[in-house]
Amino acid sequence: MKYLVFSDSHGETKLMHNIVKNACLDDSPPEGIIFLGDCLNDIQKIQRDFPNFTYHIVAGNCDFMSPAPVEKLLDFDNTKILITHGHRYGVKSGHDRILTAALQMGADAAFFGHSHIPIILQKNSITLLNPGSITEPRGGQARESYAVVEIIGGKILPRIIEV
Repeated sequence: MKYLVFSDSHGETKLMHNIVKNACLDDSPPEGIIFLGDCLNDIQKIQRDFPNFTYHIVAGNCDFMSPAPVEKLLDFDNTKILITHGHRYGVKSGHDRILTAALQMGADAAFFGHSHIPIILQKNSITLLNPGSITEPRGGQARESYAVVEIIGGKILPRIIEV
């Protein structure tokens, strides 16, 4: 099982569109896309252009009045992943709160955005993933980024891709 993970597009879809288009041509295309918030209009454009993917979407702090949930617990063959934008867990100040939430929910991983800084960390058996921002890199990142996540035999294998 393979997913593309995007966050923090903030009104720009061109790069995300090209990434998804190229992924469709891959020998092993992804099953779906996870969007971690901040400009749901952007992912809705992608959904219109690529309707055959499975989409998992949460709202971010810039998605005012959105009907989308602020977090979800996904279950991929007994591999549980908390997805959230991260602003409600203070991820710009550290990862303790999101880690605690993931542990309390019985999650194997927590995927979040908000800080625009890509990370992959393993803490207390929980995989923490922030794909960074697809349009506005921060934290010394010179390039936009997203993640590709594969789940194989219950193992979560994330990779951050800079574009």
